[in-house]
Amino acid sequence: MALSKLDADGIDLADDYAFTGTVTAPSEGGAATTNVVQGLAKAFCATDGDTTVSDSLNISSVSDFGSGDNSFVVINNMGNSTWCASGFARSEDTAGRRAAFMQFAANASYMGPNYTRIHCNYDNTNAREPGYMSVVFHGDLA
Repeated sequence: MALSKLDADGIDLADDYAFTGTVTAPSEGGAATTNVVQGLAKAFCATDGDTTVSDSLNISSVSDFGSGDNSFVVINNMGNSTWCASGFARSEDTAGRRAAFMQFAANASYMGPNYTRIHCNYDNTNAREPGYMSVVFHGDLA
């Protein structure tokens, strides 16, 4: 696709350009290609571990269901309930800053096309409220 509407200084950003199709990029060795759009994150969120969002993409809300138990709701649904979520959490408690691990529940009621529920822990038994949490979602949009 070629852009044909240009100003003297470049692309006229007042116009909207829509692209449909597949964008591919060669691998470093050139033997394979990858669909660039499939590899992009479809949503992300950085939060204080409560409901205050400091930055996000495609996230409508964060809910707090208790200590270390949060739900993230996406604006544009994922294509199914088997998309991928990853993240990081950190605590600032009396022991100082330390990393927490995040459990993405395998229970079907904890993950759907438009949300995921995440638990933060320091060990397998104690849920902890994180001082900071970031999550990234990958998969196909509906």
